[in-house]
Parts: sequence; C-alpha cells; structure tokens
Amino acid sequence: MHEFEIEVVGAKPPRKPEGRLVRTLRLAARLVRALLVRPRAMVLAGLAGFVLFVGTPHVGWDYGCRHPIRLGQTCRSLSYCAYYGIQGRPVVFPEYGETCGLIKFLRIDWRRLFWGKTND
Repeated sequence: MHEFEIEVVGAKPPRKPEGRLVRTLRLAARLVRALLVRPRAMVLAGLAGFVLFVGTPHVGWDYGCRHPIRLGQTCRSLSYCAYYGIQGRPVVFPEYGETCGLIKFLRIDWRRLFWGKTND
C-alpha cells in the first residue's frame, strides 16, 4: 500500500466563505436576471403593483351640486361624484372647489370586496 503516492494536480484552493453583502448582491442579481428573461412576469407584476397602489380605472357618471343651478350656469361646487367601474359604483366626496374627472383611478376597497361591508 505504501508504494502509491496520490497527488492532486491542477485543483484550485477552496474559496473563502462569502460575506452577507456578497450573498445579498448575488441574490438580487439573480432576481433581476430572472425578471429580464421573463418579461411577461415583469408586466404582470407591474400591473398588479399599479392596481394595488394607484387603483382601478372608473368613468365619471353622475354628480351633485351643493347649490341650485339655473339655466346656463355650471356647477361650481360639487357635493358628490359617482363613478362606474370594476368596483361597482363608488361615490367620492370631493373637497370644496374640486371637480369630478371623466376618468379617475380609485383604490380598491378591500373591506367591501372581501366582507361585503361598506365604509361607515
């Protein structure tokens, strides 16, 4: 058994353990690479983020004035704006002097969506 000598040729020495920062950067690079390779996932993530943070589109349908309107006058102060969209017919109460937009992005009302409760 003593007549053979085992020698490893061309092997690199073992690497030192990586620090936490290097591991975190490597993980972030892998995530970015995965998103760039799969553009459909990136578009869906962007759409979901837009809906969660900005809201869903609604079209203005009805409004109410705070004062009586005569023929030819415009409404200067609105008491409510009703919109139609994905969440049904939400009613928004604008501040004094604000107008109702034709298209408005309204945030999702999670209480009404999941539990059927209205805002009290």
